[in-house]
Amino acid sequence: MDKKFFCQWLKGFEKGLDEMDLSSRSCLLKQCAKYCADTGVLQSYMKLYQTVDGDRNEFYSRLSEIGNVRGEIVVPYKEYFIYFPECACDIHTVGGINTPNLCECSRQSIIYVGESIWNGSKLHVEQVETVLSGDAECKFRIRFD
Repeated sequence: MDKKFFCQWLKGFEKGLDEMDLSSRSCLLKQCAKYCADTGVLQSYMKLYQTVDGDRNEFYSRLSEIGNVRGEIVVPYKEYFIYFPECACDIHTVGGINTPNLCECSRQSIIYVGESIWNGSKLHVEQVETVLSGDAECKFRIRFD
């Protein structure tokens, strides 16, 4: 596929994202997030999880060891922040998509990765700030039941 065609097609995808309601956008981007995470992101997080023997606080304290991400403990074993200094999504960096609605994919990825790592745990993830919304970095709040 020609890159020019692909980038032009993505502009239609971007307009579609902007027209979707949150529920529909979440449904679509949940699958995007899963397939993206399965290409290597999940393995990186799983390796850190194993390194810290599954200790959630240690995991978020050492998250920066993965690169381009850092964590913060808000309430031990219950609530955390995860930060990304830039948008590393190829749909943005290569495809030129700039809508903040694309950030739902990151939220869904955090849920997918977290629930995969802490098998059986339920995560609630809230988008707080995003680069595509004009913020200095991406910030998500993670709460465990």
